[in-house]
Amino acid sequence: MGLDKRDPLISRAELAAQAGVARATVTTWEKRHGDFPTPVRSGGAEYFHLSEVLDWLGTRIVPRSQLRPGEPEGTTYRVRILEQQGFEQVPRQIEPGARGAQGDLVTGKALVNELMGSHADRVSGSASMLDFLSLLFSLVFLRETVPAAWRDVEDAAKKGTGVEHMAGLLACIGAVADRELRRYGVPPGMRESLMRLEPRSYRDLVGVVRLTAKLPRGTFRLILDQYEDRAGLRSEEFFTPRGVVQLAAELGLGSAPKNASIYDPYVRGGEMLVAAAMRCGTVGPGTTLHGESPRRDTLRFAGMNIALHGSPAVLRSTRTTPWATEGARSGFADVVLTNPPFNMSDTAGAERVQGAWEFGAPPQGNDNLAWVQHVMNALKPGGRAIVVMPVKAGNSVNSAEREIRQNLIVRGAIECVVALPPRLFSTTPVPVSLWCLRRTEMPRPEVLLVDARHLGTGTGRRNVVGDDGLGAILEVVRPWLFGAALGSVAYSEPRPHTTLVPRGAFAASGYSLSPMDHVPESLSAAQPAREELIQTHGEATRLGRLVHEADADAAGLAWARLTGARAQGALSPGWTEARLAELCDIQPGPSYTRLGKADRSPRGEVPVIFPRQLEGGRILFLEEENVFLKKARELVNFRLVAGDVVCVRTGELRPPALVEPEQEGWLLSTNLVRLRVREGAGVDPGFLVDQLSLPHSMQWMRNRAEATAAPSLSRDALGHLPVRFPSMSEQREIVRVSALLRRQAVLHREYADALVRAREELLKHLMLGPSADKPLAPSVLPL
Repeated sequence: MGLDKRDPLISRAELAAQAGVARATVTTWEKRHGDFPTPVRSGGAEYFHLSEVLDWLGTRIVPRSQLRPGEPEGTTYRVRILEQQGFEQVPRQIEPGARGAQGDLVTGKALVNELMGSHADRVSGSASMLDFLSLLFSLVFLRETVPAAWRDVEDAAKKGTGVEHMAGLLACIGAVADRELRRYGVPPGMRESLMRLEPRSYRDLVGVVRLTAKLPRGTFRLILDQYEDRAGLRSEEFFTPRGVVQLAAELGLGSAPKNASIYDPYVRGGEMLVAAAMRCGTVGPGTTLHGESPRRDTLRFAGMNIALHGSPAVLRSTRTTPWATEGARSGFADVVLTNPPFNMSDTAGAERVQGAWEFGAPPQGNDNLAWVQHVMNALKPGGRAIVVMPVKAGNSVNSAEREIRQNLIVRGAIECVVALPPRLFSTTPVPVSLWCLRRTEMPRPEVLLVDARHLGTGTGRRNVVGDDGLGAILEVVRPWLFGAALGSVAYSEPRPHTTLVPRGAFAASGYSLSPMDHVPESLSAAQPAREELIQTHGEATRLGRLVHEADADAAGLAWARLTGARAQGALSPGWTEARLAELCDIQPGPSYTRLGKADRSPRGEVPVIFPRQLEGGRILFLEEENVFLKKARELVNFRLVAGDVVCVRTGELRPPALVEPEQEGWLLSTNLVRLRVREGAGVDPGFLVDQLSLPHSMQWMRNRAEATAAPSLSRDALGHLPVRFPSMSEQREIVRVSALLRRQAVLHREYADALVRAREELLKHLMLGPSADKPLAPSVLPL
C-alpha cells in the first residue's frame, strides 16, 4: 500500500471500480474463493479492508484482453488499484486552516460544560448520550481535519429553517463523518447514530453546530472526560485518565525503535495511541499504530481522536475475546500500551480451554490474565508492554491465576509493577496498577515493585497523577527499565516506596504482584521498631500511674519480655506459620435475601451482629437488631458459639471481635464472616483476635478487599491470610498481657472523660457562680 499507514474500508462497488471489473465479478470472486477477505458489516452495509483485498489480489493477473493502455502484460489487480487516485496512498495532511483556534483550557471547559448540559438535553430527546457524543465528535472532527466538509455543514445549517430540515442536517453531518472514517479503516455508523437524535427545534440543533465552532483546539479529550463523568460507565466503557496514559507512554516508549509497531488491543477512545504518537513526534514512514476494539462506537471515537492529531493508524473491529480469534497475529508489536476491561470477581472458576495460553489457562469468568497473555503473545522478542491491571489481578488467590503469575515471574516476563493512587477513575473506585512486561531471554534477577498510592492529587471525588507524581514515578522506574541499578540516581521528594524482590522470593507471598505485600514502607505500620513499642509503653505506664493502676508494672514486665524476645519480622524458634483456612472453618454471613431488613425487629428474641458492633475486640449489644426464633432456626448455620471470631468481610474493615459465652446463639449478619478454630489446630481464639487486629493483618485484608469495586473479602482470599503463633502457653500469656493493656486503655478513656466533665463543672462554677444550674431570666440573657 505504498506509504499509507491507514487501512481504508471500501465497498464492493468501490472495489470493482478500482479494479476495473464489473460489480458482479467481485461477487463471483467472493463466492468461488474461500480465502477471499471477510467483509466488515456496519450500518446495514458491508466493507472490506483495502489491505486484505490487495493481499488477495496480489497474485491475480489482469487478463490480456482487459489490460488498459500502458499496462504491461502480467499486471496484477493489486498494482492497478494502487495506481488509482480514489484513496490517498500517503498520510493525509490536515488542510491549512483546518485546526480550530488554540484557545485556553478554561474557555474550552466552559463551552464543553454548556454543550454537555442543557444543549445535550434539548438535542438528544429519547436518544442516548452516546448518540449526542457522536454528534459533537463528528463536528469537532470535521472542523479540525476537513475544512471543506465543515464549510458544507455550516452552509447546510444556514439553509435550513425549520423542523423539516433537521433530519437533512443530521444526515449530512453523519454521512460526511462516515466517509472520512472509512479512510481510516473504521466501520462507519455516525449517520445511523445521529439519526436517532430528536432535537426539540432546528434552532437547538444549529446552536450546537455554532457553539462547536467556538471550541478551542484540543477539546476532544475534554468532551471524553465530561462524558465519562456524566454517564457512569462500566469497566469496558470508561476512558484512561491522562496521567495514567502519559505514564504508560513514557515507560513503554523509552527504548522503542524508530520504526516501531505500537499496538493497543483495546483502544477505547484512542488515548493510548494518541499519547504514543505525541511521544514519538511525527510518525515516521516505518512506524505503525495498531488499535482494536469490540466496541464500534468507541472505535469510531478513537479513529477521530487519532486523526485529529495527524497520526494515521490501522484500526480494526474485533470480537470480545481476541485471543480466541482464529489466526490471531503474534510477535508483531514492539510496544503494547493498553487498558483492557477488567473483572473484579475473585473467581474460583475452572480453567478455560479456548486460546493459546503460554503462561497457563486463566479461569473462566475472569479475563484479567487472559489480556496479559494476549499482550505477551503480540510482542516481538525484546518488545515491551505497559498494561493497566486491577490490584486484584496481582494478589488474587485463585489457583489458576496464581500459577500464571508464577510463570510470568519465573520466566522473566514481569519487569516492574507500580501501584497507582486510588480513585483515578471517575466512575469506579477500583484501585489499579501498571504492569511492565517484556519478552526477553535475559531478564533481570529481580522485579521492581513500586507503591505510589500516596502520589495522587485530589480533585473533587477523584485523584489524578499530576506532574509531580508522574515525575517521581518516572525518576525511579524509567532508569530501572532501561538498564540502571535501583538507587543509582538521586531521587527528589516526595518519592514512591520501592523494593526489589528476587524472582525466587515470590513463592512466600503466593506469587503476589501487589507492591503492598512486599514494599517495606507499606508494611512498616504492621512491624513497629522495638524502640517505638517501648516508647509507647512508657507513655502508657506514665498514664497508668496517674490512675493508680496496680497491675501496670506487671503488664510492663510482660510487655518488655515479649517484645524483646523476637527479632522484627522473623519467625522465632517454636513459632509456626499457617494459612487461616488451615486453622479455622470460615463461614460468611447469610445473603441479603435470607436476612433482610424486614426480617429484623426490636421485639425479636435472637440478636444479630453487624460490623458497627465490633469494637475493641468485643461485640456490643444493639437492642433493635434482633430476629424471631422461627427465623433464627432457619439460619442455624450462621449461629455463633463462645470462642468464635467475627470479622468484617464487606464494606469498611474494622478489627475482629471474640464471641463471649453470654453471646452464644447470636447470629451473623450479611457483612460478617465467622472463624471457628478447629479442634487441635493449636491456636487460642483470643490470640487469633489479637493477631488479626495487628496493623499488618488489617492491611493485608484491606489490600485484598479494596482491590474490588465494592470492598469485599471473599472466603478464599481470607483463607490465605498467613497466621504466626507460638506454643499454647505463650499464646495465653500474650492474650493475658493484651487484656491487661486493653483494660488500661479503657480506664484511661474513662479517666479522661471524667477530667473533661470535671473541667466543665469547675469552669461553670468559677465563671457563672453557684446559680449557674438555674435558668437565666429573659432580662439577663446575653445579647
